[in-house]
Amino acid sequence: MDSSGTVYYVSAGLGDCPNRLKLSDGIHTYTVGNWRLYYQAASVNSCDTIELPPGCYYAEVAGGNGGDGGNNPGSGGAATVASYNFTLLQTSSAYVFRGGNGNSGTSQTSTGLTSGGGGGASGLDSILIVDGVVTQSVGGGGGPGGGGVDATGKAYECGWGGGGNAGDNMNGGTGVVNSAIGTNAFVCAGGGGGSATGTGGGSVSGTLMTANAGTDGTADAGGNGGRAVNSLWGANGGTGGETVSYSCGGQTFYSYGGGGGGGVNGKGTLGISSVSVAGGDGGSGVSNESAGYVRIYIFG
Repeated sequence: MDSSGTVYYVSAGLGDCPNRLKLSDGIHTYTVGNWRLYYQAASVNSCDTIELPPGCYYAEVAGGNGGDGGNNPGSGGAATVASYNFTLLQTSSAYVFRGGNGNSGTSQTSTGLTSGGGGGASGLDSILIVDGVVTQSVGGGGGPGGGGVDATGKAYECGWGGGGNAGDNMNGGTGVVNSAIGTNAFVCAGGGGGSATGTGGGSVSGTLMTANAGTDGTADAGGNGGRAVNSLWGANGGTGGETVSYSCGGQTFYSYGGGGGGGVNGKGTLGISSVSVAGGDGGSGVSNESAGYVRIYIFG
């Protein structure tokens, strides 16, 4: 009731979290109150505990982005976004974890030849836990690496490492053999599969040249890239990135490593020197930078 004696009725009962609180005098409806940002996670890869007073809340949670692949890379994927409306009738503790971006894969270049690029690691999840209710955003998948490049600048679809936890992009690229003379002589081994279930790229054989297969990804790491060999020299594949785990509020979640890139052999830009280039390594774990967030809004 206001000073004039008009009685207003609140349209939201105790425990409701309205988008806007509505008051009515029976003829007109008035909007009062609004959402405001109450808390935003600042730390990355850290399990924090905060206190929330009674009130109506809305939260948005996003995990870290996946790391890019090495060598003309595939970009890492973006995390999902999760939201949660909740009401607290008493002061409560909440667990907050803001996940970091996955580390990128690498590649190597020498005398015009570029190896298969390693895949990026997946981004880490972000989590909010309030009164046992878990709101979780899955981090983005790692990007696959780029394929090998010969001394003429031709980019082959071969030898890339699969991205960590990246769906169809988890599989490594199959090897390639080009037994031509001079700068066109080129062999690119298969790339490793990204963790946790990526398949390594297959092997290919030619005259005096073999592109060995990459290995499959596992729950512990991305697969290793294959070795490129011929009768005189060889180039090892890159190492798959390790998978790392974090825990917060009784929940455990993972950043999955990218697969290693395939090794490359060929002729240099003058078509004379034999060149061996090791494959790029897959990304391991996460950085202390994050595109993710945990934001909590309170009404009023």
